[in-house]
Amino acid sequence: MFKKATTVLLASVLATGLAACNKMGMERNDNGQKQNISALRTSIPSSQYPHTRAILIQDAKYDFIPISPQQAAQWQAQLQPQWKQPTFPYYAMPRQAQQTPKQAVPPQPQQGRTMAGISQFAQQVIDLTNKERARAGLPTLKADGQLSAVAQKKSEDMQRKHYFSHTSPTYGSPFDMMRDFGITYRTAGENIAQGQRTPQEVVTAWMNSPGHRANILNRQFTHIGVGFESAGNHWTQMFIGK
Repeated sequence: MFKKATTVLLASVLATGLAACNKMGMERNDNGQKQNISALRTSIPSSQYPHTRAILIQDAKYDFIPISPQQAAQWQAQLQPQWKQPTFPYYAMPRQAQQTPKQAVPPQPQQGRTMAGISQFAQQVIDLTNKERARAGLPTLKADGQLSAVAQKKSEDMQRKHYFSHTSPTYGSPFDMMRDFGITYRTAGENIAQGQRTPQEVVTAWMNSPGHRANILNRQFTHIGVGFESAGNHWTQMFIGK
């Protein structure tokens, strides 16, 4: 689906103050692959963030527009069964490796879960993110299991619905999604990426882009959640400030 070339960065600024994205030209990661990455953030707290719905603006790209409370209630009623139990993934060994365990390659780092229920790939992204914050003299972000579950659903939704966008045709904007899954925040942000194969690759790509770097090094953020979907290598990094 994605050709090998340089990195594409998306950007826009909403005059309403709901969110800020950064869009830049082409950049190249060390591995030479073409990967989409995009950053988004808001300073509107979850208790005041308006309900929105997704609108298709181009192939595989969505934006969002505000909707009335009545429309929001109808939309939430349709999606509510999906909100009750966000789950964490468990990455099993490939079937062939299970049949011949003695000859199998070592398990990939994303397999299994950490003590907090966060996948090991996601935990590595969190650790690398906190290393970057430490270098900048910033406090580390606390890994949030509930937020990681939401980020995981976002990554899986991008793969399932074949899009790459902050706004999901299923869940709306990331800030709607966080709030509707019970996440409260004073400020929030999201980085997404597609195509990177390892935690180091994706964090390097984000750090090489000013907008994504700004999210990672945002002093107002206190908690982080990360999701990774392995079939299409979709990454979601969600930040909140409490």
